[in-house]
Amino acid sequence: MTDDHFSLGVITGTHAPTLSDDDGLLEAALADRGVGAEPVRWDDSTVTWTDYDGVLFRSCWEYPTDLGRFRRLLAELQRTDIPVCNPLPAIRWNMHKSYLVDLAEAGVRLPPTTVIEAGSDVSLTDILDRHGWSEAVVKPAIGSFSRDVRRVSRGDVDDAATRFRDILASSDVVVQRFVPEITAGERSVVFFAGTYSHAWNSLTPDDDVTEFEGVDTGYEPPAAIREQAAGVLDAARDHLGADPASLPYARVDYVHRDGALLLMELELIEPFLGLARGANAADRFADALTAYYPNC
Repeated sequence: MTDDHFSLGVITGTHAPTLSDDDGLLEAALADRGVGAEPVRWDDSTVTWTDYDGVLFRSCWEYPTDLGRFRRLLAELQRTDIPVCNPLPAIRWNMHKSYLVDLAEAGVRLPPTTVIEAGSDVSLTDILDRHGWSEAVVKPAIGSFSRDVRRVSRGDVDDAATRFRDILASSDVVVQRFVPEITAGERSVVFFAGTYSHAWNSLTPDDDVTEFEGVDTGYEPPAAIREQAAGVLDAARDHLGADPASLPYARVDYVHRDGALLLMELELIEPFLGLARGANAADRFADALTAYYPNC
């Protein structure tokens, strides 16, 4: 525990058991505001969460590998009266990529997307035929680190079929129509308490859109794109029945299509926020958090 007047448990994991470099910047900004940030692994069963005044999800990137334990953590936090950020309803909703279908139904522009339920007797060829797609991206409905994400086309669908069936045997799968604009990069826009903070463009090699080979930190989205990204958050909050301040952090990932935003992901659980990539970004995040937590 810290000696500060407000103690924040920052949820970490195997890949970053202490605070990541990014969260180290946040830690310093919070300390200036009298908040002590202490890393706490999400999979540590010995943690007493009521020792903290608030909890912040950050680098629990490997939670999809042990969903049972992660869901038990969420249930345990639910039983306490500790404020959690982002809030638990948003965490639960954002865990499963079916949230993309919810956003599409709310009018958010994204690639055509279908969710295949675990155990379904359907092949990749069936899906491509049904939707008339020549290429698609296949990914687990709950996943991170681009694990098991694969671009498939009619020419190589047989190569991916076995892995697709293996994943589908135990978990839901999301299949999206491939968007070639991804080869120009996936843009990430960061918001704190609903207000735009900063952005960057992650570059991918043409032959593997699941990997990133460079980052354009000088990327600045035009005003129209920032408004459209904010509209994604509006749709999420409407779905959750939440107010703007209820999501202290969010990252909107998108590609450009015809001069407009095409959503790839909305990250509300453990996104890298690139705090070093935006001037005073750590201070803006710290301000959003101190406004969010009662008695902070």
